[in-house]
Amino acid sequence: MRRAAASLALLVLVAVVGFAIRANAPQGPKLGPNPVVVELFTSQGCSSCPPADELLRALAKDPAYAKTIVPLAYHVDYWDHLGWRDPFSSKQYTLRQMMYQKQFGLTSAYTPQAVVGGSKQLVGSQANELRKAILEDSQRASEGKVMVLLRDGQAAVHAESKSSRDLVIVAFQDGAKTQIVQGENRGTTVVNDAIVRQVTRPGAVHDTVVNLPPEATGVAAFLQDRTTMRIYAATVARR
Repeated sequence: MRRAAASLALLVLVAVVGFAIRANAPQGPKLGPNPVVVELFTSQGCSSCPPADELLRALAKDPAYAKTIVPLAYHVDYWDHLGWRDPFSSKQYTLRQMMYQKQFGLTSAYTPQAVVGGSKQLVGSQANELRKAILEDSQRASEGKVMVLLRDGQAAVHAESKSSRDLVIVAFQDGAKTQIVQGENRGTTVVNDAIVRQVTRPGAVHDTVVNLPPEATGVAAFLQDRTTMRIYAATVARR
């Protein structure tokens, strides 16, 4: 009888201690309901970019953030003349960064740069600041709606908005491995996710179908104010 009572007391003690540990354990961020577009301007030719690339990749795989963020990595082309041409770079992506540069009043473009929700910019490797910006943007008031359906190499996009917004559709590629043999990152092998491979801007909000490049593993779609660059609604779909 005493042995049974002792066993019961031990079980109660274990349960209480377990509850206390869970209660005192760090809690995950209380993200809001709205998806957050995180645009990273990066380059394989930039020595300070790999940590930012890895941070974006880690956040996309983190259960606390995976359902909230819409990660996109734009590989700019202004590093290409310094010894290594990034195979994913494009002048188009540099021009997009320059639009943000003008909007934020910056004197020059830089990498790695993260733009959150089209409304806040920061150094892309600043983990705490990036998480804070994602948290704040996820709690904004919802405006508009976007849905994406992938089928047979195409993306069917449905968008709704009561205000004048531009629809932007971005095809991206995950899991691309590159051996870098020249430039600032020479001798390293990098794995990049969320690489932007195609950007389509149908213009004003409406339903549309876009043909996808064969390497695309997913599609993001969002509504953006062409004047302020603020992103008001977004979604992502993966193959």
